[in-house]
Amino acid sequence: MKKINLCKPSPSKNTVLILTSLAVLSSPLVLPLPQAVAGTLTTLVNFNGVNGASPKAGVLQGTDSNIYGTTSEGGSQNRGTAFKLTGTNFSTLTTLVNFNGTNGTNPIARLFQASDGNLYGVTSTGGTSNLGTVFRLAKTTFTTLTTLSNFNGTNGANPAGRLISGSDGRLWGTTSAGGVNGRGTVFKVPLTGGTPTIVVNFNGTNGATPLARLQLATDGNYYGTTSTGGTSNRGTVFKLTPAGVLTSYSFNGSNGQSPQSALIESSGFLYGTTFLGGASNRGAIFRVPLGGGSPVLVASFNGTNGANPTAALIRGIDGNFYGTASTGGASNKGSIYRLVGGTISLLFSFNGTNGATPNSTLIQLSNGAFYGTASAGGTSNRGTVFRYVN
Repeated sequence: MKKINLCKPSPSKNTVLILTSLAVLSSPLVLPLPQAVAGTLTTLVNFNGVNGASPKAGVLQGTDSNIYGTTSEGGSQNRGTAFKLTGTNFSTLTTLVNFNGTNGTNPIARLFQASDGNLYGVTSTGGTSNLGTVFRLAKTTFTTLTTLSNFNGTNGANPAGRLISGSDGRLWGTTSAGGVNGRGTVFKVPLTGGTPTIVVNFNGTNGATPLARLQLATDGNYYGTTSTGGTSNRGTVFKLTPAGVLTSYSFNGSNGQSPQSALIESSGFLYGTTFLGGASNRGAIFRVPLGGGSPVLVASFNGTNGANPTAALIRGIDGNFYGTASTGGASNKGSIYRLVGGTISLLFSFNGTNGATPNSTLIQLSNGAFYGTASAGGTSNRGTVFRYVN
């Protein structure tokens, strides 16, 4: 199930200074309204193919304070990379792993750091059956890759969402295809690896083609989305008990359609985004109550404020919600937006030179800056890593 958060007004709104009558003036003096101070986006990395290309996943900050991520293409084999960003401004890139097909290809999900300090991830293709893998990057240097699982269709195929730690200590994830019905699965696997155990086989009616990670909520259940399936084949939000009992709720277009992002939990609700649907069919933000229920529209994208979001919301330090949209904005190359109450406000428009098509969820560090990736644009049009300060 997806979450959408209603937030307090942003403290950064323009203020209006009005000076009333001064003793020396016969009429009131009104000063001009100050202009909005635009946020600043800094490109930290321009991918060029050799150092990676087309980052579809967001970045994470490791326990060592460095930033880690993946690119879906590029590197020495043009099959994707895992990288590290270091330095005061996180602008120094080190390639940790070049994927080569045997150890996986095309990682499009964010890395995940488990309690053991290792980084874990999935590749959407590659491995023994070319249907994807689960891998581990050993802590300390993160340059040693171990393939933990190979997907073969029967046990799932083509994972697209990042892994999480389950309440049982195992890694839990989703595959966008494969399983008994070929419609995708929820699976779990030990940290030590092995054949994935299927928890759920999607069948169309209960959802199909999950593209995002699970959310382990405070009620002890897992929640997620499927991009298709359900009563109108417009996608679902679902609740999954640890015992494997799944309940799904369908999108109908007006409340959103084709969710591709994960849910987040806030104040008793789960919030998420949809790629289509809403008032303008350009995507939507929705919420469902913790415990389950039909998605409720919170806000709609209209193109001007962004369109077609594939990334999850995050809650900022200021209590408001932020995200990226993969298209829309002033140049129709994507946007960064803020959600306040039921209003989506445009904060920044990508123009190609500074990046394009941001598909990934933002992170916000303790310095208040947001970090993310754009899958295209930049100096080589192969994607970027950026920092945004509002």
